[in-house]
Amino acid sequence: MDDIELKYDYDSEDQEEDDTDTEYDNPPSPKTTFGDNCCTNKCLLMFDDEFKTRFKADMSLLQKFEKNIYLFAMISINRNKINATKIIKSSKYFQYAVKHYGVNQSVCKSAFVILHDTTPALVRTLCMKMTVGHNTPVDGRGKHNNRSTISDETKVAIKDHFFSILKSPNIFKCAKKNLGQPNISQLWISFKQEHGHISRSTYTKYIQSLLTPEVVSNFMCANQAKQILQYINKNKSR
Repeated sequence: MDDIELKYDYDSEDQEEDDTDTEYDNPPSPKTTFGDNCCTNKCLLMFDDEFKTRFKADMSLLQKFEKNIYLFAMISINRNKINATKIIKSSKYFQYAVKHYGVNQSVCKSAFVILHDTTPALVRTLCMKMTVGHNTPVDGRGKHNNRSTISDETKVAIKDHFFSILKSPNIFKCAKKNLGQPNISQLWISFKQEHGHISRSTYTKYIQSLLTPEVVSNFMCANQAKQILQYINKNKSR
């Protein structure tokens, strides 16, 4: 697409209205109309009524997160405009596109909002998120190179604590009643008391890798032994 065909819209209202995550996650859905006077270029005149109606219907089939992703992909920043200024402001020049029969057509912001049946607030939020790099992980991770959620030192501490439980009387408290499975809640609480805080989800995720058949059988035996002791003590009290 030639640069001449591109139409830029400067979001001056970004400085005047608040950008909230509420708008991003749960935007309102006011009724939109297909007027032709969207801007001086009358971008809406490029699209016939049949396309507008069908496109609006297609947009309504998307889930909220799917629609946000789609809209995000159809918005871009005109880097030439940004680089021309020495001071980068919160408001920037954005380019908006509509996929018209397989071809991206550049349109003004008003036409973009109307055709996609969305709101100016949501588009403004998406633009501002784009300027701070919310479309990529902020810690430099690659898409398939996820950062470990637990350190090697913590893994060793969990493993040592877990297997020490198997050799101590605490195994009776940490054996789940009637199931012969480890009581993750008790293990987690015991670990926190000795080593400090760790989220339950992180702890549970690593513990699952330690549950070999042999380990599970230990908890099962402990559970059976606990039930036998309870039965004996119950009979003694009679």
